[in-house]
Amino acid sequence: MDEFDLPDDLEDVEVIYSEDEDQEDNIEDMLDEFTIDENGDEIEIEIIDQAVVTFTKHKKSVFCSDLSKDQELALTGGEDDVAYLWNVNSGEVVLECTGHKDSVTEVGFNHDNQYITTADMSGMIQVWSVTNKKLVWCFEGDDMVWLTWHHMANVLFSGCHSGDIYVWQIPQGNCKVLASPNNSPSSCGKILPNGKQLLAGYEDGLLRLWNIKETNTEWNNTEGSTVTSIDVNADGTLGIAAPASMIFKVLDGKSIATLLPDDEKEIESALFDSKLGIVATGSLAGQLCVWDLGKHVLRHQAKIECAVTVLKWGTNGKIFVGGTDGAVYVCDVKKWDTFRDFNWS
Repeated sequence: MDEFDLPDDLEDVEVIYSEDEDQEDNIEDMLDEFTIDENGDEIEIEIIDQAVVTFTKHKKSVFCSDLSKDQELALTGGEDDVAYLWNVNSGEVVLECTGHKDSVTEVGFNHDNQYITTADMSGMIQVWSVTNKKLVWCFEGDDMVWLTWHHMANVLFSGCHSGDIYVWQIPQGNCKVLASPNNSPSSCGKILPNGKQLLAGYEDGLLRLWNIKETNTEWNNTEGSTVTSIDVNADGTLGIAAPASMIFKVLDGKSIATLLPDDEKEIESALFDSKLGIVATGSLAGQLCVWDLGKHVLRHQAKIECAVTVLKWGTNGKIFVGGTDGAVYVCDVKKWDTFRDFNWS
């Protein structure tokens, strides 16, 4: 396939923070009803489903999801080898993405909701037109680990077990490869806000900053352990890598701090909130920590009774925490109010 260049006019992205917090401000505490039998020995817990819409088309576990930029459409993939594009208000299926040979583990909308991508554990990657509801591009490999869209162009990135990172122009399919020199699997990737560089983490503990256009590395960092996830702040000057919880400068890859409470050795997930000047971290031990980014000190700490698997920011300081108990917890990090939890049976 022919190689391609990213558009020359990619500029730094201005981050605009949404002030619409009505939906989250209206979230109420979960209601648990307890029934104790006459002997006082058993307690039955009735879980109240507070979901506005419940989507039930998947026949097995759901592994991945994404929302369109206007939050009107959801995209989900699962163990049933199918991905669905559906309306979040009605739950109606807009597009059933078939043809996969294994569990669908990666899905995502492109930057303008024109395309969606679905990918499975066998290495098949498909791109669909949202408008025409048709398959427009497909690639079959055998070692995909992660998949993400460029946030300003119709360009798709895939990290592989071989360590190589494939970069495709969609829907043309033109390709270039960010080749790994040591064949260590690429475990995660994050495109910087400028759109011209990619931070990649590897199983052997390496962090690399790639120049996407020139397909070369600008620096390597070998200080951390196996890199499982990466986040960067809004202006692309700082990054954090899990599980080491290492804060580093994006300019040169130099480590400047490690954000771990005294009783923790690693984290599962980390997210910047540049507007509030904080970093949130979650661990498999159930710890949620909020750190002051300027002073690198612990500001707040809380614990849930299960492992933290995912963190997502809402608006105006609200953070949503996914756990292995099937609940989603929400907390206002500015007020540090008591966790509210939402369960679905």
